[in-house]
Amino acid sequence: MPVRVILNAAHAAHVPPHEVDNGTIVPPWEVPGRYDAIRAALAAHGGFAFEDAPPLSEAAVCGLHDPGYVAYLRNTSAELADAGGWVMPSVFPFAPGGEARGEKARRGAYCFDTFTAITAGTFAAALGGGSAALRAADLVASGLERTVYVLTRPPGHHAERGRCGGYSFLNNAALAADALAKHGPVAVLDLDVHHGNGTQHLFYARPDVLTVSVHGDPTDLFPYFSGFADETGTGPGLGFNLNLPLPLGTDERGYRPALAAALARVAAFRPAFLVLPFGTDAHESDPIGGMRLPTALYAELGAAVRALGLPTLVTQEGGYDVGTVGACVAGFLEGLS
Repeated sequence: MPVRVILNAAHAAHVPPHEVDNGTIVPPWEVPGRYDAIRAALAAHGGFAFEDAPPLSEAAVCGLHDPGYVAYLRNTSAELADAGGWVMPSVFPFAPGGEARGEKARRGAYCFDTFTAITAGTFAAALGGGSAALRAADLVASGLERTVYVLTRPPGHHAERGRCGGYSFLNNAALAADALAKHGPVAVLDLDVHHGNGTQHLFYARPDVLTVSVHGDPTDLFPYFSGFADETGTGPGLGFNLNLPLPLGTDERGYRPALAAALARVAAFRPAFLVLPFGTDAHESDPIGGMRLPTALYAELGAAVRALGLPTLVTQEGGYDVGTVGACVAGFLEGLS
């Protein structure tokens, strides 16, 4: 049986103009070509069935995301459709609990970095990703599919309840996990090189969704303030968050033991479903990852996850070397399925 791939047809509406890194304007890494390269590689590989995500109302994402934040994304994109250009914060809240009364204040209150510009097409692209993730969750929850892949951009695992950042606006993996949690316990296994701070944030106090992440040490890698080993959950969620940070430069020999520990924790949790935010940015050629995993390893990673024997939903997250991202995704999904 082919692996079903749910597509975000609206992804290309989001075209960031640039990023601001350490005060320097730089070309964006999160570009439509990433999506195109993955789809082309899957089509050439064969064994995949593609379908567009159905339309989704914004109400469907407001259970997990703050409605005021969702409205801000929608309204800002609509205003930019008329005015043109893009927006990015220049001032961030410097004290907790302050009310964002003006437009510039809202930009800082609803975003945590200077990498993540909002454009006229951002809200449509983000909502399309959420729609694809929820469609995939329906297929997995119903038992119609054992493995579903969500091909979307922008990514989602950095988006918190009410803040965008890390190129992420709506948290696709978390939306899927939250929907699946209505049918049984869910494990989220994040294999992007950057810690999924948004997913951790959304489930940190919940015992029904285990969050496990293998990623680069945030001492030296984005998101810098989240993803350390001593972050284990809070309240009812204490013990249901596991971070396995690895030093920059980690190769396959260093990565395999961390993956084994992550898989063991997932297996011990005995979930009904697995959600896997997946990035290829730990690849040795990725421009912003800092690790050294070879292309051939990705099929091995997929096979290791397959051994869990769980219904699995994969969301596309990072992977910024357009020349290798497609082969890595195809290899991972082949190993998984």
